[in-house]
Amino acid sequence: MNTPTNETYRDWTITVTPGKNMCSNFSFDITSPCGHSQHVAMGGDNERRAMERAREMIDMERAMDASESN
Repeated sequence: MNTPTNETYRDWTITVTPGKNMCSNFSFDITSPCGHSQHVAMGGDNERRAMERAREMIDMERAMDASESN
């Protein structure tokens, strides 16, 4: 069964979904607090790694936003 896992991280929503795509077993979506969403088809080999990558991507997005507002 392809049941997604959801988590909130720094006010962003992460949804990790199992599903084979080339060399990846999971994909993920991140959604910002204002509703902007991004999909990563090759999120990771396992659910834990896909969730880690999603958090890393959120941290990067927040850092870019902070540098643009300075």
